[in-house]
Amino acid sequence: MTEMEVHNTAPARIEGVYLHHCGFEHCAPGHSFGPAVRDHTLIHTVLSGKGRFYTGGRCYPVEAGQGFLIEPGIVTTYTADTEEPWYYCWVGFSGSDVPAILRQCGLGADRPVFSFSSAEEMKRCVGRLQQSVGPDANPFSTTARLFDFFALLGGTPAPAARTRGILEAAIDYMAKHYSYHVTVEDIARQLGVDRSHLFRIFKKGVGCSPQAYLLDYKLGRAAQLLTRTNLTVTEIMYSCGFSDLPNFSKQFKKKFGAPPAQFRRK
Repeated sequence: MTEMEVHNTAPARIEGVYLHHCGFEHCAPGHSFGPAVRDHTLIHTVLSGKGRFYTGGRCYPVEAGQGFLIEPGIVTTYTADTEEPWYYCWVGFSGSDVPAILRQCGLGADRPVFSFSSAEEMKRCVGRLQQSVGPDANPFSTTARLFDFFALLGGTPAPAARTRGILEAAIDYMAKHYSYHVTVEDIARQLGVDRSHLFRIFKKGVGCSPQAYLLDYKLGRAAQLLTRTNLTVTEIMYSCGFSDLPNFSKQFKKKFGAPPAQFRRK
């Protein structure tokens, strides 16, 4: 069997991330594909057997419980072992959120081969993904099962990838919750890290403390509302997570050189 013979495609898409195809293959001894490039991201996970994956001038031995990443436009070749050819499943996908998803999984050009914990669980997951696609498929169901697949990848991310993931998650949490009087303690608790660790990640990643970043974000959002809406200064204050007008005006003036009302008039 070949990849083209056993796969499903999903015509409906959610642009952040969407499925191209998925499937399974029992490879013949020595079966090889490539050198070739893809126009989408493709991940193979080996359920049994072994083989070799070639990318970036390197050869990676890959066995059951491991997988390999093929990124768009990158020349790769992969070859089944002649004595224990691999049986693998694959998932191909695209979308604007793919780079962030791969980073969160700890995958990239510097780590194209990874391990996963359970071949049976991976097989069930990709099987369910196959069942969720077709002309009448619900794209939300397909996307949900695609994220189930992502959840199985990579195990524990490499330390650098985990640090990037914490920073990105913290910034995203601030952007979504700044108006709800969120605190740095709230963010650290949400991410499962202590405040001092979060502080070190922010100082290294963006050059300031999480408290300073959050305040700057809230004030920047307030400036946008002052220039783009007719909301009152008090309404903007509350909308941006402040509760004390004198303090809001003081902080705003410190950043922008004028209190909110004067800033709006300018």
